[in-house]
Amino acid sequence: MEQTLLTHNAMKYLNIPASKQFWLAMKQYAQDLFGEASRLEAMGKSTRGNPEITSTMIKDADLLLRRGYSHRPKKPFLIYTQIIATVGSFITGLLADANKLKEPSILVIFVVFLTVTITALVIAKLKD
Repeated sequence: MEQTLLTHNAMKYLNIPASKQFWLAMKQYAQDLFGEASRLEAMGKSTRGNPEITSTMIKDADLLLRRGYSHRPKKPFLIYTQIIATVGSFITGLLADANKLKEPSILVIFVVFLTVTITALVIAKLKD
């Protein structure tokens, strides 16, 4: 299969690093496709025995991957960042009292929580 794709007209325009990156992307897509097909098979399986992935499952998995319906699990860093953003927003809201902010110590705490919250929100949005 690799030789067939390499002789395709479009492949001749790829330089060596681009060709390597192309094959890495192909391998990653193949792994994602197999993982999604395995998930579909496990979800629909009601009996014991060896798994059997059908052509329909492969087509469905390909469709789900191409349309972006399958979601990879979130990394712990992203989860913690979202939690920090949520808790920070709550605490910042509690501290946002005009009378309390006249005290320098409360103002410093407010600014620190606000900075941490905004940073966590930006990171969460960029990584999501």
